[in-house]
Amino acid sequence: MKTQQCLYLLDSRSRTRAVGSTAEKSTTKEIMKASSVLQLFLEVAAKASEIATVIRKERALLNLLVEEKPEVRKNHQFFQDFKTLADVLIQETVRHFISQKIPNLGDSIYGEESNSFTNIKGDTIIVEVCHKQEETTDLLKKILDGNDEAAALLSEAIHNPPRINVSSETLDVEIDTSDCGVWIDPIDATGQYIKGDIGVEDENGITGDGLQCVAILIGMFQKSSGRPLLGVVVQPFAQWNSGTKSWTSTTVWGICHKKLQATSFQPSAIKGGTQPMIVMSKSESEHVHNALSSKYKLISASGAGYKILITVMGLANAYVLSHQSIYRWDCCALHAILLALGGGIVSYKHAVEMASKSQVQLTASDLENLQLNYMKAAGAIASRRCSLPNSAESLPGIIAYRSADDAITILNLLKLIDL
Repeated sequence: MKTQQCLYLLDSRSRTRAVGSTAEKSTTKEIMKASSVLQLFLEVAAKASEIATVIRKERALLNLLVEEKPEVRKNHQFFQDFKTLADVLIQETVRHFISQKIPNLGDSIYGEESNSFTNIKGDTIIVEVCHKQEETTDLLKKILDGNDEAAALLSEAIHNPPRINVSSETLDVEIDTSDCGVWIDPIDATGQYIKGDIGVEDENGITGDGLQCVAILIGMFQKSSGRPLLGVVVQPFAQWNSGTKSWTSTTVWGICHKKLQATSFQPSAIKGGTQPMIVMSKSESEHVHNALSSKYKLISASGAGYKILITVMGLANAYVLSHQSIYRWDCCALHAILLALGGGIVSYKHAVEMASKSQVQLTASDLENLQLNYMKAAGAIASRRCSLPNSAESLPGIIAYRSADDAITILNLLKLIDL
């Protein structure tokens, strides 16, 4: 018989408020250096990566903690969609530690998952992070049916401070965090995470399936404009070492705010001398395939975040998705990185409509006006946790690109579909 538990993993300061309640909003500006915000985001991303790794190390633990999402919350692109404790713990860990350092962001952190989790025993649990590691360990023992070792490992991953230092020399731009929000995708490509296969890299450096496609996405956006301004992306399972039987993670970040455009890496140039490539979903329509294949080589890969990351890293010229199976939490972090590189992410529907109606060729300025907006979720963001349909409005497809020229070429091909 199913039971319902409410195991509140709460910060001690939050015990008197109901889960999901909205705190009184502050009108006071909270100015922070971009370097300080980035330092915090990298720290919580490192914690998130460790949580994902710890859970994957023990197959029995992973099997225990998988929960299939109810029909109303499913991404209809897939026959099955899953929520794991990894998703919930990562999202609540990110929320907890960002809120500790930047309190006025606490009610403006939005994610894919709710903090309600049901394990295979039928226990429903409300998950948040405790103030002390010992409290978190004790409560995780209850969630994990007395698995002391797993609870201790997870609690340690949540509470241990990672060793990360960010150089602030070129990141001195100021961010008004009172005008900001955060979108989190705690485990992008959850299906690949659950399967746990080791993917095979092709000749282009792309892995179509496997744990390499899994990503943790944390993006900050400006409420007044809706534009992304900072993003951190982690691949917990970026590279497999067959000798040590272990994974190495990779972290990429980017900032595009005011006059600052900075990233953590020197991006590779789009490969010249070969046919340009577009990465797409395996379920993309035949019409879109036919329109783009005249100019581009088309490839597929798992995970919305991974497909955008392929574009960020210059392994593909663009990622094109024509249907509504992607959300703001999939895009925000990587959008900030693409903007820092001179690229962007536009709405597929609105960009194709504009290209079809325009009497002249679109320009980079037109693309600027078509960039995704991260504040307009179902008209407004009403809930601290955005897993419910009325606050998790899907996007009408996207085109993510590194070069404005590629985006314009793609739109010129797509506008011919309906002619």
